[in-house]
Amino acid sequence: MTSNFEIKLDKATSFNLRGSGGILVVGRSGSGKTNTTTYIMLRAMSQCDCGLYIVDAKRADMYSLYKFFRNGDKVVASDTNQIARLLRIINENMSNRYAHFQNGKWGQDFARYGYRPYLLVIDEVSAMLAEAGKNKTEIMRQLRQIILRGRQAGIFTLISGQRIDAAILDRDITLQLATRIVMGQADAETYRMVYPMVNDIKNLPLVPNEAGYGLIYSDGQIITAPTPFISPNMSNIAVPKVITRLENNYDTYKYIDESSYWQY
Repeated sequence: MTSNFEIKLDKATSFNLRGSGGILVVGRSGSGKTNTTTYIMLRAMSQCDCGLYIVDAKRADMYSLYKFFRNGDKVVASDTNQIARLLRIINENMSNRYAHFQNGKWGQDFARYGYRPYLLVIDEVSAMLAEAGKNKTEIMRQLRQIILRGRQAGIFTLISGQRIDAAILDRDITLQLATRIVMGQADAETYRMVYPMVNDIKNLPLVPNEAGYGLIYSDGQIITAPTPFISPNMSNIAVPKVITRLENNYDTYKYIDESSYWQY
């Protein structure tokens, strides 16, 4: 496949979606977290023809996008039952994809086989878990499986939140999200959680405490230490119109046909 999986954040900074496995975006309100999440999401759709799944328990801007996707009511979830169902279906689709991988390509990933990549965006993960109730155990079990098994299958996860610690997400989950972004300035515990490879957080580069500025680290890629970047400004982008255009322009013949087993 010739798709470009490199997501460029600014002139000097980029990461490879295909090699990252998953993405964590952390930032307080007003730091540019949603702006950065939206940018990555649209870039993944436009550059890689990523299919998209969205979880937004707050029923905010991300949730409203269901009106602009094909099968929008099935790929965008808000309440706890919808979320549990969506994650379960993603896991079933992933298992079916693995079962249909061709023989003779030991160790190869989805792109080598010719399968379409997908991105699961979970906006404000703490809100999702706070409202999960009796479904919390099931949601966490399904999410863990998606993150642990998704890289080779081409199903990536982007998790965003104002603050991430072990009480919100288990450490084994956050460590699988190889690309980690902190927008603006954060507290010491957040830095330790997001960048455990840094022995002394006082040595982290200081970024302006303004919207759009952040630090990024991507395990196994050229960004070998938390690096400052400036996120592109999305304020003038009509996100719903862009999504509609990308959906309408998607070539269904570009990837292997999975219609016989793929669920929505």
